[in-house]
Amino acid sequence: MDRQRARACPGGSNPDGIGPSESGASRRRQPRPDRSTTSRLCWFAIPFVLVLALVPLPGVPSRAGASPTVGSGTAQALAAAPSPLVLLSQTPWVTQGQTFDLHLRARTPVVPSAVLGINVSVYSCLSSLSAFDQSLVSTSTGTPVSSTSSPLPVSGLAPLPQGGFDLPMPVVVGGSASGGSGTTASSFTIHLVPVSEQCQSFPAGVYPVRIQLVDLSNSSVLGSFTTHLVYSDSPADTQRLRVAVVLPVQVTQRASRSPSPTELLARPSSALATPRAAVIDAVVATVATVATQHASVPLTMQVSGQTVDLLATTSHQGALAQLGQLASSPDVHQFTSAPFTPVDATALVDSGLTSELGLQVSRGVTSLSAATDRPAPSATSGLGAWITGDGLDLNAVGALAADGFRQAVVPASSVTGAPTDGSTTHSFSLPGARGSQLTAVSSNDDLTARFSSVPGNPVLAAHQLVAELAQLYYERPNGSAARGVLAVAPATWTDDPAFVDALLGSLESNPVLQPVTTSQLFALFPSPATCRPTCRSISTTSAVGLPVTAIRAQRARMDGFAGSVGSRPLADALGDLVLSGESQGLRPTQQAAVISNAGGALDAQLGQLAVEGNQTVTLTASSGLIPVTIVSGASYPVTGSLVLSSDKLLFPNGETQWSSPVTLLPRHSNVVYVRVRTRTSGVFRLAVVLRAPDGTLRLASGELSVRSTSSSVVGVVLTAGAMAVLAAWWIRTSLKRRKLRTSTDEAEPTP
Repeated sequence: MDRQRARACPGGSNPDGIGPSESGASRRRQPRPDRSTTSRLCWFAIPFVLVLALVPLPGVPSRAGASPTVGSGTAQALAAAPSPLVLLSQTPWVTQGQTFDLHLRARTPVVPSAVLGINVSVYSCLSSLSAFDQSLVSTSTGTPVSSTSSPLPVSGLAPLPQGGFDLPMPVVVGGSASGGSGTTASSFTIHLVPVSEQCQSFPAGVYPVRIQLVDLSNSSVLGSFTTHLVYSDSPADTQRLRVAVVLPVQVTQRASRSPSPTELLARPSSALATPRAAVIDAVVATVATVATQHASVPLTMQVSGQTVDLLATTSHQGALAQLGQLASSPDVHQFTSAPFTPVDATALVDSGLTSELGLQVSRGVTSLSAATDRPAPSATSGLGAWITGDGLDLNAVGALAADGFRQAVVPASSVTGAPTDGSTTHSFSLPGARGSQLTAVSSNDDLTARFSSVPGNPVLAAHQLVAELAQLYYERPNGSAARGVLAVAPATWTDDPAFVDALLGSLESNPVLQPVTTSQLFALFPSPATCRPTCRSISTTSAVGLPVTAIRAQRARMDGFAGSVGSRPLADALGDLVLSGESQGLRPTQQAAVISNAGGALDAQLGQLAVEGNQTVTLTASSGLIPVTIVSGASYPVTGSLVLSSDKLLFPNGETQWSSPVTLLPRHSNVVYVRVRTRTSGVFRLAVVLRAPDGTLRLASGELSVRSTSSSVVGVVLTAGAMAVLAAWWIRTSLKRRKLRTSTDEAEPTP
């Protein structure tokens, strides 16, 4: 959704303060900077910040003997630490007379808790979504409507059993004005008073609350954040804002470093590195949070097949059982037809890997179905909605429609001309190639950003997301028509049970928000709205860097192997390694490494097959049987095509090359006898190749030597002729000598 927002400009001379914005003014929200770039800059800046913090500036004397708990150096040291003040929980909404309760934890390794205090400033309710944005980024104090007159000592607040402290603040409409008259030594009462240019539904609305952690010894601010108080007086039958939350349950696996052939042979999944235990534990805890604490809150979950397989191999059967429990209530917990691993559909299709997209979907659906013991959806019955944060081009839409998808959720920033209802969404037709189309809705980019907007403070991020949802409701409160919005977690988001617990807990029984599944949200709009001029989704990513050639080569090898072996689970496990290398959670070099390891896993299987070569077969006749021995150490039968070739031998087909289907028995020396005919005597080379049935993959190869000692017909004739000539010559010579001897004897005189 494109929001028309204005930059909040509170009254007075403080343009950056947190306060009421111009009533009814709106302007498009400024785009957020690229988070990855900002993160890299921050990491580069850390060494320089530390140097500046530790090295005194020229001309500034150091404070010898100063207390380590006092001074600006403390604030500088804490500034480098993550989240000095953490929100553990808060009241999601309040009404008249209720208490706005915050559970907080201070991370102050330098300052003892005895000298810590809390300042609270509550500002007037927000009149627009742009004012809400400004309330999160502004560091100025502005003019609060209610605030503490002095910091509340942390030592005077009730400690929590799990650590941290409790900050309860009763909420009263009207009464004391700003200035902290509701503050005592250890308590604070929030007074909501009307001011000009604030929300139109006062006292109902969203109020920014600024919390500061201070050092009481010198009043320096050690840490702060802004959360929001949502005040509601809506009737029970109000038309609540429909909210579809999409949570990924996924772990991206990288390539393991130099796996040995023995490891790959015993366990093909060793081609992938096992994620850190904390990452897997976070996924398990997230599933448990949904299943055990918020089982009645409608939710859409994207569970990747790779994650299902990983949980099965790490003895987390309980998490798989909980997924099955959730899948048994599809009206509350909707599981999408997610790919085996998160992928960019447009990148795959535009790279010529459309078939890989289909395999991603089929393997993802099959894996989840097997884990949850639920029937798998099919292309015929429809696969539901494809949910992405990347946008889709015409070819990707066409490919998804061909695979069986009927709906799509795309980010608002990727759609041109999408219809909206204020700042909420409406369904529309998304065109694809060759006349295809999907019914689509757009997800809210700002809500997506909230999932990871406060690193190290996930509960705060969740409540900021809920507060923004409430602000969306108050944009058009108590309307007659249902309005809906989608909050889709980004692909890079890491499962966080604390975030999920706070988010779902705030949506449960919420007076202005109604959680729904994605399917239920689509059902709100039976007829897609008309796009003006035309709705079109544009991909926000590029296929550059995807190892397309390697993916194609390894997929062809995997397909050939799958057609040869009788072990379908093994073939699927090897093929899934190629799918893992297509994950958009990996950089191009990481993708290439996974694909390379996938090839190594297949090579380990092929290493169990060998042609017994380096031997010579002797034929004493012009034709005979040659034994070809292929040894299989595999535990499964292998079917292939045996191909023999030699330029000096003739095979049963009368040619110099011959092939025949063969089946190798597991763990057996398989001997195939082939009749050959020699053209002449001598030693000849015989090439032996075992190929997959489709001819795409060489399973094994070798070479034999054939020695022929037989004589040919021509040789026999020539030899016989030579002997006949020799015999005739010998006879003739003998006769001549006898005759000559007789003549000589007759010529001699008698004595």
